[in-house]
Amino acid sequence: MTSFFLRLFFSISFFVTATASAQVAATVEGVQTPAWVERDGKRTPLVPGMQLRAGDQVVTGGGSRIAIKLSEGSLVKLGENGTLRFTELSVRREVFKAVINVLQGAFRFTTDVAAKARKREVSIAVSTVVVGIRGTDVWGKSMAERQVVCLIEGRIEIAVPGESALTLDQPRQFYRREGGKAQPVGLVEPKQIAEWAREVDIEPGKGLPRAVKGK
Repeated sequence: MTSFFLRLFFSISFFVTATASAQVAATVEGVQTPAWVERDGKRTPLVPGMQLRAGDQVVTGGGSRIAIKLSEGSLVKLGENGTLRFTELSVRREVFKAVINVLQGAFRFTTDVAAKARKREVSIAVSTVVVGIRGTDVWGKSMAERQVVCLIEGRIEIAVPGESALTLDQPRQFYRREGGKAQPVGLVEPKQIAEWAREVDIEPGKGLPRAVKGK
């Protein structure tokens, strides 16, 4: 009898673990074409409702925007001529984990109120700049010789190999690197944030519609 219950326990544990790992961690929320996902050496056009997984790299063309909804409630936006890679993307034991590499272009990561209380471990790499997310709204951009990270709301931790870590906890604080060198933390005007937001927001009437089931 004891061996039966042990087998039953391990069977249930395996099922729960498999179910957790199979949960959808990210879904394409909106697309302003052209945009693609690169997976297993193949490039496929992005469409609303498409599920993404670890290892996927999303790419936007000129004039493009995309919005990706993470399962813990956050929204990731990427502007035109951008490249973003999901190095890690998983949901295990009620903990959402993500490592997002922004290789090129402007992005925005926004956490809604309901998502702030959920368990998660999220970091975003902008070139060599690693941003630790702590329930927040952050905009950034990765370019060849310049990287910018701006805190819109909340709190973030910034780490660069060989340098002291920084904490940004005041709205509109921004960190930037020019030619591989860190610049003093500054403060931007609200109108600048509005301009940056337009770089990643899908323009009205230009996003692809979500497919209707059964059609």
